[in-house]
Amino acid sequence: MNHLLLSLFFLIATVYGSINTLPETSTRPAPKSVVVLELFTSQGCSSCPPADKALQELTQQAARSGQAVYGLSFHVDYWNRLGWQDPFSTKQFTDRQRQYDRVLQTQTYTPQLVINGKQNVIGGQRGRIQQAIQAIQKQPASAFVDIDGSLTHNADRVTVKYELSAVGPYRVNIALVQKEAHTAVRNGENSGRTLVNTNIVREFKTVDKPGTSGDVVLSLPNNLKAEQTAVLLYVQRTDNQQIVGAKQL
Repeated sequence: MNHLLLSLFFLIATVYGSINTLPETSTRPAPKSVVVLELFTSQGCSSCPPADKALQELTQQAARSGQAVYGLSFHVDYWNRLGWQDPFSTKQFTDRQRQYDRVLQTQTYTPQLVINGKQNVIGGQRGRIQQAIQAIQKQPASAFVDIDGSLTHNADRVTVKYELSAVGPYRVNIALVQKEAHTAVRNGENSGRTLVNTNIVREFKTVDKPGTSGDVVLSLPNNLKAEQTAVLLYVQRTDNQQIVGAKQL
């Protein structure tokens, strides 16, 4: 009897020890499909407000249904000479658009929407945009990488820490966006209108050799509170400009 109890004791101990020595599983979520819509727009362009509205509605609809579809409004500066100085415009964003146009072999125009760095459509063409989104969402998880991050707010700056799940031919883009703005336009093609813009890029930085982690400091624009902003991290291939990961903070 004692021999039986002793054998049972060793069996239980062996099983218990095996359970406690199982390899730990990673808690990092698996990559999933993401869509980043980069809209090149201007308050001086009469064709842009419908595209601005489409971007707002498409991204809000996606957020309600739990889809990873993110919108960015890059305000370009080449409309400023035609009567209205867009307060959100910058040459940096014009340069970004023209870089895309060279890669995509297209002309520079507004409103231009670039989808995941690979497809160029007119900003207000909702049908084509939705088709592109659906096609991307059908791609396998292996086509994407996971990125995560955190924010630290100070009086006049935001520190962004990021973690990337893989090393590759990637760059990490960090966009500080103003969630919404209402602007009374006094001159130019939209004179007399009050325009609503959303997800307006106010500060934009790129890390060309991101490794698997890092941090970036962004300046918080004057008169803009932290709660009026969000940050989008997104991963872009350096060889073909394709966006392969994103996370909004």
